[in-house]
Amino acid sequence: MTISEIKNNALPSQSTGGKKVKEPVRSSRNEPDKIELSDEARSLFEAGQSKRLDEIRERIQNSFYFRPEITERVVSAIIKDMLKSDG
Repeated sequence: MTISEIKNNALPSQSTGGKKVKEPVRSSRNEPDKIELSDEARSLFEAGQSKRLDEIRERIQNSFYFRPEITERVVSAIIKDMLKSDG
């Protein structure tokens, strides 16, 4: 996996070895930030998601979520998430 250099013309002045680097001209446009993920990063993310789903399926098959203390934690997390999305 490689990391590409990000060139940003809106960086503040920097000092390098006692010499001051000229501050880049700032754009008056309000351009949104953007991120680009490599194909490798996407594959790693998808693999992690797949692994997590497999773990959840296994827990369902083993009745892990049907224990009272676990069911209560899951329901509490769902309610908390629902309340957060309403506000």
